[in-house]
Amino acid sequence: MSFAQLASRIGERLKSGAIELALVGDIDEQMAIDAVARTLGALPVREAEFNAREEARQRSFTGSRGIHSLTHTGEPDQALVQLVWPTRDDSDLAETLKLSLLARVVQVLLDEQLREDLGKTYSPGASSNPSRIWRNYGTFSLSASVATDNVEATRAAVRAMLDSLRNGVLDQDTLDRARQPLLENHENLLKSLGGWMTLADRAQSEADRLDRHFASPEILKAATPADMIALAQRYLAPEQAVELLVLPKTGQ
Repeated sequence: MSFAQLASRIGERLKSGAIELALVGDIDEQMAIDAVARTLGALPVREAEFNAREEARQRSFTGSRGIHSLTHTGEPDQALVQLVWPTRDDSDLAETLKLSLLARVVQVLLDEQLREDLGKTYSPGASSNPSRIWRNYGTFSLSASVATDNVEATRAAVRAMLDSLRNGVLDQDTLDRARQPLLENHENLLKSLGGWMTLADRAQSEADRLDRHFASPEILKAATPADMIALAQRYLAPEQAVELLVLPKTGQ
């Protein structure tokens, strides 16, 4: 897209759209007010609120589920196994947090499963990404970088882990181990300017985000193994995943 095309699409928003400013740090309040008054405050009057554009906040997950194979030209002994599922947006705080906790649980379980089945300590990853922008849209992904000759064994280990979890096998100790890093991350968030900016960047237009932040620890602490199993049954059906196999290109 050329600059002219980009300007034609967003120029009106840049000219008239609402602006929200967040400042964090050891700042003199009056100096900050004066600096903003001389700069952003000197702009012509703009819209007072952001345009939500609800009609544009629609996005669908692909209907093409199952295995999709890709190739790479990197090291010939390296491969990637990844599964991605559709989930939801982040409007429900409790379910958003529980999906994040489920991602930690899946990562712990998969690490153990790979070590048991393959005898190797690959470093798998899992993440939940409920959308803040798109309505009713989000993803849950699981991935493992493995040796090429372990791809099928890894796929089998992933399936075994998912089957076990969805069939109700999850102990309290595993859940507690998965939960602790999330609680620590929350506790440490406001120890850095970046963390404060994450909380403050929409504190005016989305004030509920402040309430969500302070409510999060108790919601996480209240989550049970049964909650994780129910979410896995709802969202992590193997047949509903897009499964990506990234393999070395032959003849390279």
